[in-house]
Amino acid sequence: MFGKKNSESEILKNTLKECGLFNGFSSGELRSLLEISHIRDYSEGEAIFTQSTVGLCFYIIVKGTVNIVTESRDEMQVLKKLSQGEYFSEVHLFSENTHSVTAEAAELTRLIVFAKPDFEDLVKKEPKLGNKTLLRFLEYFGLKLDELYKENKELKIKINTFN
Repeated sequence: MFGKKNSESEILKNTLKECGLFNGFSSGELRSLLEISHIRDYSEGEAIFTQSTVGLCFYIIVKGTVNIVTESRDEMQVLKKLSQGEYFSEVHLFSENTHSVTAEAAELTRLIVFAKPDFEDLVKKEPKLGNKTLLRFLEYFGLKLDELYKENKELKIKINTFN
C-alpha cells in the first residue's frame, strides 16, 4: 500500500516537473505545490467546466485527454485536444473571469487542480516559492501574448489580401 501511494506521489511530481511552467523547480517546491492541489478524476464526456461559468482553477493533465470545445450555432466544436502533461485554464488562477470555452474529458482523465484561493495562500505562506511561481507564469503569459500578436498580425495581412 505504501509503495502505491509513493508511486502515485512520484507520478504527480513528475507530471509537474515535465510541465513547462514548473521545469527546474526543486523536489521540495514541487511537493509544496502538490500539497495545495487537488486530484480529480473525470469520466468520459464529463464537463470539467462549462462556457460562461466563472473560472477559479488551473488544471494539469496527469493522464487522459481533454477536449476544449465551444458552442457554435447550437453545436459543439472541438477547438483543441490536450493530453498528458498539458495544462489549461491558467489565466483563471489570477482572475475570476468567465470561461470562454468548455473543457470536457474525452476519456477517463485525471487532473491536478490548483484553486485560486489555495494558490493565494501559498503566495502568502511561502513567498519565495510563490514569487518564483508568479514569475514563471508572467514569463509564460508574456510568450503567449507575443504569439497572439504575431497571429493577429498574420490574420490581418491575410484579411487585407482578400480585400
